Amino acid sequence: MKTKIKKTVVAHDLLGLLTGTGSFLDRAEVKLFTAFTNDELLNIHKKEHADLIITSLEMPGIKTEKLFTSLRQDEKLRTVSTILVSTDTLNHRERCKQCKANAVFSRPVDTALLYLKAQQFLNVTPRKVYRATLALAIQGTFKDRPKPFWTENISSQGMLIRSEEELEQGEGIFFSFFLPDGTHVSGYGEISRIDMVKNAAGLFFYGIRFTNIQQADQAAIDAFLGK
Repeated sequence: MKTKIKKTVVAHDLLGLLTGTGSFLDRAEVKLFTAFTNDELLNIHKKEHADLIITSLEMPGIKTEKLFTSLRQDEKLRTVSTILVSTDTLNHRERCKQCKANAVFSRPVDTALLYLKAQQFLNVTPRKVYRATLALAIQGTFKDRPKPFWTENISSQGMLIRSEEELEQGEGIFFSFFLPDGTHVSGYGEISRIDMVKNAAGLFFYGIRFTNIQQADQAAIDAFLGK
């Protein structure tokens, strides 16, 4: 069954709070859009029908109160979940009340709580840090050098891997690795996201979306995530 892509629009000045290795935005099932102004954010949402908006009270463009009023009054736009970030002043508290966001975070932001709330709104599956050697076959050609590939974390829908091999987005892969209890897991996936590793030239992170995996292997991954 095809995984539903969850769309998230984030104010550009908040990206630093949300991106990085292990972020929920690295998920294969999450598509990220960024906006520099409230006008741009609203236009993106009108076009993409986002599942989650994360923005700042002091976002440039139309006033944030007007943005949220537009979201609430439009039947096609109001279903989106919203997270608002602001400084903790009396004036900003009152403005946040007028916005009626689903969640409000004061600066400095507790990123762990922000991550948790965003994942709850997106209803994305939990994932767990897991590092292991990974064997990959790219488009039917087996890479006879499994050591350059490592898992970084894993969820029931996919995983984040690290490698010095330069691969292309959209490539189909066959993967094979072992869980901590010795269970051998294998299946097919697709490279859905590519990021360069900061301060490490020639090292890449790849988001892998599972496309075909045996039920027993899926159950083993779910059991590992549940521990």
